[in-house]
Amino acid sequence: MDIDTICKMLIEALREVGYNESTVFNYQGVIRRFKTFCRDKGFVNYTPSLGKMYAEDVISKKTGKFSKNRYHSQGRFIRLIDSYFITGHFDFSVLALRKATPKNHNHKIIYSKYGNFLRSEYSNKNTVHFYEYGLYYLLQYLDSLGIDDINSLTSEIVIKYIQNSKPCRQRGILCELRSIFRYLKKEDLLSSIAGIHAPRMKRIIPTLTDEEQHALRTVIDNGDITSRDAAIVLLGLSSGIRACDLIKLKISDIDWLNETISFRQSKTGNLVCHPLISLVGNAVFRYITEERPNAKNDFLFLRQLAPFDPLACHASCYTVVKKVFEKAGIAKDGRIFGMHMLRHNAASTMVKNTVPIETIAAILGHSSPDSTDIYITTDEHRLKECVLPMTGISMEVNP
Repeated sequence: MDIDTICKMLIEALREVGYNESTVFNYQGVIRRFKTFCRDKGFVNYTPSLGKMYAEDVISKKTGKFSKNRYHSQGRFIRLIDSYFITGHFDFSVLALRKATPKNHNHKIIYSKYGNFLRSEYSNKNTVHFYEYGLYYLLQYLDSLGIDDINSLTSEIVIKYIQNSKPCRQRGILCELRSIFRYLKKEDLLSSIAGIHAPRMKRIIPTLTDEEQHALRTVIDNGDITSRDAAIVLLGLSSGIRACDLIKLKISDIDWLNETISFRQSKTGNLVCHPLISLVGNAVFRYITEERPNAKNDFLFLRQLAPFDPLACHASCYTVVKKVFEKAGIAKDGRIFGMHMLRHNAASTMVKNTVPIETIAAILGHSSPDSTDIYITTDEHRLKECVLPMTGISMEVNP
């Protein structure tokens, strides 16, 4: 296929699907460099092997060093050209982040087989992801020891693996190892960890201060952020929705007549129905009517730049929340950010407003109210009521 023709068709396709002119301008710069590259190499027609050569040409001519900009822009350009070369149309879908997999050949085999086993046992993707990455990290540890056969595992190696892990991860690791050893039918290794009980790490959950919440509302009310980002933050603050559920929300999940928003949680499979309070409902309505792209899908929250696909993953939500927090002048100070922070804050607000734990558990979609007890630690004033006086306990303590 003629290089000039396919490049011209790409520019036309970019404009047709709604890319900004600034983005089109950037692609035109990549195309100019590509045509120069082809002339220097003596190519007139495009082939995937030529595209691979250009995508790998990531050394800056000015600095002589690796160029991150070239790596991303040229790689994306060639993926689009290749998609047309192979299928006859340009694939503008956003590439999802690829999960890490073992590099060792033997480790790859057992990792793949275990993953297939997990998918046959569990329907919940998050559960599969948890156990699958448990094996991945174990295999990485074995690789560092030069062990490529998982059947060479011994109790001593397993104990050292647990000891070398972070204390906050040890409960999860023990759960992962039990699943792995059952799959491998390693009863001896199961017995070696049967008596180990890692401590449950409980801490006071970090939340937003009243001043920080006021700063967020000010940024939203002043229109300093987009309608989409405002709707996402307000929905997170009011409902505690997880990122994995927010990116799957559809416009059809909103019942405007009854003022509710319903969805099935990805993590638990529970069906939850939240009241759509006026503040959130108005923000969502403004986004849909004034800002949401006219895309051919029913997803509520979309990318702001073409292609107008739904948000790709939880990282997209994290970026949105982080951007809004920074706009409001909220420092991280060692706390978690993203939708998880908004979820904690929603739960803690309900606790402070004396909402029953059972109700909070239902709103958050917890399978058991016991999972919600940790949010009691966020109510500083009511915790102080639990403190017992020291008087009269002992002369050694209170002489």
